[in-house]
Amino acid sequence: MDLRDHQARAIELVNDSIKKGNKNVMLAAPCSFGKTRVAVEMLANVANNGGRGLFICDRIKLVQQAVDEFDKHGIEAGVIQGWDHPRSNWRSSIQIASVQTLARRKIWPMANLVIIDEAHVHYKTHTRLMEEYSRAPFIGLSATPFAKGLGQHYQDLLVPITASDLMGKGYLAPVKYYGGKKLDLKGVRTKKLPIGGYDYDPKALAERMDDDKGLAGDIIKNWLRHGCNSQTIAFSPSIAHSKTLVEMFNNAGIPAEHIDGYMDDSERQILFREHDEGRFKILSCSRLLNTGYDAPSVRCLIDAFPTKSITQWVQRVGRVLRLHESKEFAIVLDHAGNVNKLGFAEDVVPSELDMSDKDYSERNQVKEKKEPKTMDCPMCYQIMMAPRCACGYELPIAERLKTDDQILREIEREADKKVHDLQVYWMNGFLAFARQRNYKPGWAGYKFKDKFGFWPTERVQRPASKHVKTVTPEIANYLTHLNIRRAKSAA
Repeated sequence: MDLRDHQARAIELVNDSIKKGNKNVMLAAPCSFGKTRVAVEMLANVANNGGRGLFICDRIKLVQQAVDEFDKHGIEAGVIQGWDHPRSNWRSSIQIASVQTLARRKIWPMANLVIIDEAHVHYKTHTRLMEEYSRAPFIGLSATPFAKGLGQHYQDLLVPITASDLMGKGYLAPVKYYGGKKLDLKGVRTKKLPIGGYDYDPKALAERMDDDKGLAGDIIKNWLRHGCNSQTIAFSPSIAHSKTLVEMFNNAGIPAEHIDGYMDDSERQILFREHDEGRFKILSCSRLLNTGYDAPSVRCLIDAFPTKSITQWVQRVGRVLRLHESKEFAIVLDHAGNVNKLGFAEDVVPSELDMSDKDYSERNQVKEKKEPKTMDCPMCYQIMMAPRCACGYELPIAERLKTDDQILREIEREADKKVHDLQVYWMNGFLAFARQRNYKPGWAGYKFKDKFGFWPTERVQRPASKHVKTVTPEIANYLTHLNIRRAKSAA
């Protein structure tokens, strides 16, 4: 079994949780965790024991990636997608399908285990499947299980390892963040997200980015200073802004290309390949590269897209954290003030699932993308699909990226160091108390969770292995008050 320690640990935690009676389990799997590898192992075990398994992808285009991973490990899997798909095989014990395909089907395959990829996006079809397969366990996989209402569908959240710990073990590239002064986003209206929560309304955000307050730091100058001439992806608040950014880079003699969901898939694949081969430096988009994009050679992220969403922030940074022979460290150029607002992405650790009553709508989610509006081309007078026509005409870019003259500076982790030191202090104290009372070390972990609301990471536990001779009065008083509070609540 060629599993990494944290992958084997994840499977162990899942099995233990199911044995405890939790039917649906959410597995927090950060970037480079190898979540599909874990899925392959769990589904193969089911198939080897005479059962059937189902692996559900978030989008149709991710089905092939899953197929490739199963093939890599020699596990046969059929594909549910169209009636003439070359991998269609209903006799296979393992089936792979997108949620969009399953939403259209009236007949679903039998399943003794269902694994849902990118499970932070919970569709009504997922709920229907959970009701249909009432006796089958469901395992949700997500790097960002922060969506509203997930706690209504999953009974347990498992965090086998954090992104920070993966970085410490050498499975993720270390990252340097560069940022400037905080942006003034007061008054920018928000919009409800399909996955729950709120984020800045794209139109209102684009307008703010177009006024004098703009973004922090000149994007070209800062990339030349900090970007190390690296392969780079960029995020902008709109397609028009993304195209403007590409135009700016090209005018500066730095090869750049724009990519969006309105392009043909073949056109997008060409851009992916050429960028991976280093034929141009900057690949710019609005939202397209948030998920499902895996290019380890990409080292630098230009973030010109302010967000309130911790999910989007973690996903963006995750695009540049994968290891590559050319990558000593990753670079995040934060022109949008996201790191100051949301923190270092690798330090974000889910502690609990949201329990709000979220009624997720699939109305615009079955289709992979929303078709643009049509209009008459002013050059050839044919109907065109905005923003471009077959004759070559493109809609003019009215928006312009406004920036100031700041030089972004590396963001120090002093505040995070203080938090880390505080956590180490309490963990050490709990362990010292446990030794005095002959408690198991796991007791200290539970007390840490009582104190901070989440389990101690390996970074916190590592220095805590050193023996502490005394328990400070502060820690002793906390434990006393904790016991008193629990006694009162029990009475």
